[in-house]
Amino acid sequence: MKKLNFSKSVFFIFVLGLISFSSCDKGEICDDVTCPTGYLCDNGNCIIDPNATPSVKTETKSGAITTNETWSAENIYELAGKVIVQDGVTLTIEAGTIIKGRQGQGSLASALVVARGGKLLAEGTVEKPIIFTSTLDNIKVGEKTGTNLKETDHSKWGGVIILGKANVSAKIGDTEAQIEGIPADEVFGKYGGNDDSDNSGILKYVSIRHGGTLIGEGNEINGLTLGGVGSGTTINHIEIVGNLDDGIECFGGSVNIEYALVAYQQDDAFDIDQNFSGSFKNSVVIYDNTGDEFLEIDGPENSTNVGGLFTIENCTFISKTGDGSVDMKSKAQGTIKNCKFEGLTKFKLSASFKKNCTEEKTDAYTHYVANPATLIVKDNNTNAPISIYTKSEDGEHNGCPISDEMKTAVETIFSGANNNSNAAGADLSEFDGWTWAKLNGKL
Repeated sequence: MKKLNFSKSVFFIFVLGLISFSSCDKGEICDDVTCPTGYLCDNGNCIIDPNATPSVKTETKSGAITTNETWSAENIYELAGKVIVQDGVTLTIEAGTIIKGRQGQGSLASALVVARGGKLLAEGTVEKPIIFTSTLDNIKVGEKTGTNLKETDHSKWGGVIILGKANVSAKIGDTEAQIEGIPADEVFGKYGGNDDSDNSGILKYVSIRHGGTLIGEGNEINGLTLGGVGSGTTINHIEIVGNLDDGIECFGGSVNIEYALVAYQQDDAFDIDQNFSGSFKNSVVIYDNTGDEFLEIDGPENSTNVGGLFTIENCTFISKTGDGSVDMKSKAQGTIKNCKFEGLTKFKLSASFKKNCTEEKTDAYTHYVANPATLIVKDNNTNAPISIYTKSEDGEHNGCPISDEMKTAVETIFSGANNNSNAAGADLSEFDGWTWAKLNGKL
């Protein structure tokens, strides 16, 4: 029998160990998540291993996209910082393409930003969804889900931000504003205008996963941020899962969103601000006790563009822990109807007063009671109560007394109008076969 050379064997095993360790270092600097094959840990980020032989091409993207581009499903695209689709430029993403964002916060946060006047054409299919995720995700080309990240793995990268020219009602500038987290001197962060039919592109069968990193002081990135996005934009069959901040937040605009699924977000599922006049229809929220609200709804923030009304219709809201809520905040105006709520605790309704809790101001409460056509909550499937909370404009008298007349007026309108057992909500089968939530048994 041939003898084994012990010293050479030990050396060989040692070298193999070094190669394995260097190509996939599992340490705290990588958030206790093993980097996917072909990546290594570098100062807390999973980056492409320059010594690895890639099975597919990985293209790194950063900064401004200044000419039309198409991203191929044969490649993986890695976002290093903010990637901006500039005014007048179209980014086309083929069905089945995987985009991975690097870790990093603040100025180093990775995100895809479609500037005002730019377009994103991202049309996936059930068989080939377009997936935005983290470089920590071990998903490979041709797959719909990885195996190493859970719904609790959030803030591993940023998110998707789309900005348009539709009407908004903002505190500063009123008809236009700067999206949160992007410095005021960065022109690509502006949104708003006067074109409610503005077209920022198409998002169909798109899944956005494990995002929400800190983009600015006190601001995490939403899974999908829509600032002044117009009704010419098509958004349907969109999933946000495991995001640290809101699932989808609309700052004004008039886009109509259908078949959206937000699951296991850490803040609000659907957040509406600055007089959003579009709609959410046939959409689903899956909530657990780490999140905040099913819905957080604000109205106009200034004196122009105050006429827009949102619509939330045929949606399903599921709280796994039985503590879901809806918050109709300052000047909320629009309609919630034919929705199914499971585990809803209460509807909350804001009532504002002038200083010292005197003289009511126009708010969600006055819309609901004095002008019922402005704020409609009816024909929903829920037995949850409605409650009022109050505040004063000086900020020093939150919790103004709620009169019996106020309470009775709200309850009279609300009672009986939200016990419609025929309100079945959304068709959950629309999310079969392509969403992370369904593929991982969370829907």
